[in-house]
Amino acid sequence: MRRTILPALVSVALLGGCLAGGQLQYRATVSTPDLVTVSPGIQVIADYDEPIFYTDGFYWRHYDNVWYRSNVYTGNWSYVDSPPVTITRIERPTTYVHYRPSGYVARNRPVPARQLRQPDRRDHRAINRPAHDNRHDNDRDKDDRDHNNHDRDHH
Repeated sequence: MRRTILPALVSVALLGGCLAGGQLQYRATVSTPDLVTVSPGIQVIADYDEPIFYTDGFYWRHYDNVWYRSNVYTGNWSYVDSPPVTITRIERPTTYVHYRPSGYVARNRPVPARQLRQPDRRDHRAINRPAHDNRHDNDRDKDDRDHNNHDRDHH
């Protein structure tokens, strides 16, 4: 009995010290999903519910008609306004949902797509707006007042 109590007490003491010091850390490990080549330099997660591509050291996701990239396929998506040409050449990303070449055998199953963190939705209306005048609104208001006063004085 003495042999089982001592290791248990040591474990509790060590764990208690970590918790008191705020040093207990949780690390989720996500295995790398199976990637299969779809064209030179581009891979996609094999047989997956979402078409998530991999090239140039990043995962790429076409979502809401724009491209996002991340260093992990499960989240942390960042909008990219100028993705690499290898990505923009993918005409219909959705054709790669559940893509698998003949003879493919699954090795590493990815996290289910329903558990992926979605990219933040972007307001795409801002993309086609003209550049904002850099002057402060107060300066524009003063210019408008001066212009109106000038018109009134000459009429």
